[in-house]
Amino acid sequence: MSVVIKSAATIMLARDTSEGIEVLLLKRNKALKFAAGLWVFPGGKIEADEVEASEDALGAAKLAAVRETMEEANVAINMDSLLFFSHWTTPVVEPRRYATWFFFADVSGQNLTVQVDDSEIKKHLWINPQTALDKVQKGELAMMPPTYISLQRIRKCQTVAEATQLLGEIEPIYILPVLQLKDGKMICMYEGDAGFKTGNADATGARHRLIANMRNGDFRFEFYDCEEVIPVNANMHL
Repeated sequence: MSVVIKSAATIMLARDTSEGIEVLLLKRNKALKFAAGLWVFPGGKIEADEVEASEDALGAAKLAAVRETMEEANVAINMDSLLFFSHWTTPVVEPRRYATWFFFADVSGQNLTVQVDDSEIKKHLWINPQTALDKVQKGELAMMPPTYISLQRIRKCQTVAEATQLLGEIEPIYILPVLQLKDGKMICMYEGDAGFKTGNADATGARHRLIANMRNGDFRFEFYDCEEVIPVNANMHL
């Protein structure tokens, strides 16, 4: 029986502060069936009425991203301000699959009061991207690979303007990882990796993958010997 892929959208909200750029992360309820207890960007499923109201899939994704951000964080976003920078589809081996549009939005200078519902979302956090990545490595924050990779892409940026320029320089990347679980680790292989077509992480050759130990936060990105392939983290390896 094939798994239905649901369409979804999410926004990496960013603001400038005296300490540098910060992004908004939300912690999902541990009781949820998908991404339980993980830190994510605001977002969720695209509804049928949003598809009907839009000229294309991108427009529907923007509508959903704006609505979900209001529902989950009580933050209003201008749809025209959204920068589409990547699209992730859940690996085929997962029991719940989503095709998710990732957007970036500048909320600097807005007097925002983030409010979560204490049901689906339990906490929120404004944090510098590199600090968030460091906390993942220390096991203090848990997140899915797409969130981690998205933060990697802007980890060196000091301002929202820098992040906007950096994300806009590359055409949006469409990503469907091939997943293998091995020795308690999740090996996410991307296009160009020697094991991408077969799903064999031990295949000799090129590497384009994220190796993640979800239990202790040990994430390691590998990229070498790949020709004519843009790394999913845009070369912002740790």
